[in-house]
Amino acid sequence: MPKPQSSILFQLILGLSFALVVWWTWFQVNAAEELILAGQELVRGNAAAAAAAFGAERVEDLVRLGERHRIMFASEGAFFAVVLLLLGWLYGSSVRRESALLLSRDRFLAGATHELKTPLATIVLLLESLRDDRVPHEKRRRYLDNGLIEAERLERGLSNVLTAAGLRATRAAPRPVAGDLAEDVRTAAAAMRERAAAAGITLRLEAPEQLPFVRDPVGMQMVLRNLLDNAIKYSPADSAVDLVLAADGDGVRIDVRDRGRGLDADEQRHVFEPFWRGSENVSGGTGLGLHLVAELVKAHAGSVVATSAGRDRGACFTVRLPRRRA
Repeated sequence: MPKPQSSILFQLILGLSFALVVWWTWFQVNAAEELILAGQELVRGNAAAAAAAFGAERVEDLVRLGERHRIMFASEGAFFAVVLLLLGWLYGSSVRRESALLLSRDRFLAGATHELKTPLATIVLLLESLRDDRVPHEKRRRYLDNGLIEAERLERGLSNVLTAAGLRATRAAPRPVAGDLAEDVRTAAAAMRERAAAAGITLRLEAPEQLPFVRDPVGMQMVLRNLLDNAIKYSPADSAVDLVLAADGDGVRIDVRDRGRGLDADEQRHVFEPFWRGSENVSGGTGLGLHLVAELVKAHAGSVVATSAGRDRGACFTVRLPRRRA
């Protein structure tokens, strides 16, 4: 396991400080020996030999030699002070970054626990109800549908965690193949339609009949489903989420637009950061879905931006992808 950056910087500061102490000790010991030799020569009355003990050719050169040593000591002391201050600043910055990362991981664990345990608890309750025959026959289909929705939510959360971990570990490039991006969009919309209906949200799709495109189909499904899941999660009941696919110059554009709680300026800056779940942490979440969207879109040489007119005025996530050869 690699050492934290702060630990490496601390060891570097400690090593440099130790080297500085060793160097100064060695220099002072040599200076003391020169002083002893010079003192012995002065006792004998030999000033020239005393000057030679200090490294001066003549007695008159002792003043100039002393000035050079003073400048040398001052410059070396200033240099080492600047280096140590710089390393100390880097160490402090590294500690702050690692503290922020630990805080983000704690938030991630809290969100992941909620996001993964909630569907599990729902599924367990459903199975227990079916086992004990507590569900009326006419409601069993609806219960089973809800169980499938929760199972898909659980699978999506686990996939986000595993995929994000894989991208961080390997930085693997997508595997592009030629296909129909319009069909990809329709597949993602169909997969999320029941999730939207359960939340009382209408999912509207606008896409051409066909749109030949080179993309990683698995990665594209994760991008589309995470964007739709985010839009559904933050939308009020009896509202709509729009998924729009269109050609855009030499590439394509995908818009996912909702009428939900929207994003303030700070949220728009941080929304794609890993483990970041917003200032209110609405509806839990692992904080990886939108980060994974950004990473996968970037791997496709594209871009994704989030725009919003403000709180409670909805949000729009726009993905732009360039056309490329397989």
